[in-house]
Amino acid sequence: MIRPFYPIVIIGAGMAGLAAANTLSGNGYEILIIDENDHIGGQLLRTRDPIQPGGWSPDPMKSIGFDLIKRLKTAKDITVMPRAEVLGILPDRRLLVHTMDRPDTCKEIRAGRLILATGARERYLPFPGWTLPGVMSLGAAQILMKHHGVLPAADTLIAGSSPLMMVLAAELLANGGKVAGLADEKGMKDKAAFLPFLRHHWPKLLEGGWYTGRMIMGRVNQYPRTRVITATGNGRFKTTVLASIDPKGRIIPGTEMEIQAGALTVGYGFAPNIELGVQAGCRTGYKPSLGGWVLETPHSRYETSVPGIYAAGEPTGVGGAKKSWIDGRLAAMGILKSDGKVPAARHKQRFDATRAHLRRQAEHQLAYAGFLNRLTALPDAAYTTIPDETLICRCEAVTMGDIRKRITQGFDTPAVLKKATRCGMGRCQGRICGPVTQDIIRVLTANKPDAPATGTRARVPVKPVPAAALFSSKENNR
Repeated sequence: MIRPFYPIVIIGAGMAGLAAANTLSGNGYEILIIDENDHIGGQLLRTRDPIQPGGWSPDPMKSIGFDLIKRLKTAKDITVMPRAEVLGILPDRRLLVHTMDRPDTCKEIRAGRLILATGARERYLPFPGWTLPGVMSLGAAQILMKHHGVLPAADTLIAGSSPLMMVLAAELLANGGKVAGLADEKGMKDKAAFLPFLRHHWPKLLEGGWYTGRMIMGRVNQYPRTRVITATGNGRFKTTVLASIDPKGRIIPGTEMEIQAGALTVGYGFAPNIELGVQAGCRTGYKPSLGGWVLETPHSRYETSVPGIYAAGEPTGVGGAKKSWIDGRLAAMGILKSDGKVPAARHKQRFDATRAHLRRQAEHQLAYAGFLNRLTALPDAAYTTIPDETLICRCEAVTMGDIRKRITQGFDTPAVLKKATRCGMGRCQGRICGPVTQDIIRVLTANKPDAPATGTRARVPVKPVPAAALFSSKENNR
């Protein structure tokens, strides 16, 4: 039975949320974890079995994550609320929660302390045909296999600039699928920029080597410095046109080639999920090295600018599973420190030493995050060459031509462009088109989006919900 108040509420059951919950467990708190999925572990640990990992993985963070899940399952002071979405954060850290199992109802839950561990979402580069059935994100293809046991198609083409590309290719091969090709926006010179980080991140080199070997063994054709130009098909994806690009991201004429496949998966890095923090009034900052707009945590305890609200993992910057794990632990330790829950003498020394060690690791992860986000970032030419007829906002059918026209008319910030075109007003509330629209505005106006007026806006509810559910919230909390 979910109670109306918990001393600690964590939004998100990914690596950061799991690390925070396990660190806080056993210290006299009642902890509630709210997650939209029917499993815990986030995208990294997604599997049809929420306890056992789905086979061996070269990523050591998966073993750590599954161990956290096992510990959480036996913790008596942790309650998990799955299939529930937080629609807003009201004054006094009151959360408006929509339960998907009862779609016409909402309830309010108040948090003594709130940790936002809401993860990130994939970025996209729109192209003609990207809305065809059979064209999907890398993460969507993973969900089909890892959660539902379904291949995207018998043969799948993978494209983009994401670190998930080789991961997905290996998963397709492991599940009996075929990879029609791997078209990577980046080349070996771009990836060689990892070498200065080797000292503190050598497992990543081994992981990359393993995936490269898997591609060779699977005879996967790889196309470096290659971009998807168009996708075509009669009611469903069938063929894509690829073309080589130069170091500045410009298409090289005469290099076009057609590839047929059953599905096309694309991904271009990640954008932090910060809507709830923005709606709650937390200060944000535009930091391309961390994935774009992030929640700022000016305090060493991972507390945001709003007292009692903490942020951990991707909302503070996209940096991978290890960063999220470290952030979750440090946010929890900050709460313990604030509440005087640190034992004295020998145990305090161990606590302080562990915290100092994690802070040093966090600095290394931030440096790695900078490399990761530079690697996945697209050059300006990728946006300036989008054809006018290409849909940018799928929900409201706003094209690149519509956006170009409105920008020349002076609608040159996300807020005013939204009013002029309805871009971002659809069902996804800008989660798909928002990051790419901000990049298009930045490139076409040559302005750095560092002013508050250009940032993300969010209001309650931050996601679409039946009106009946909103009217039910007061009744359910009497």
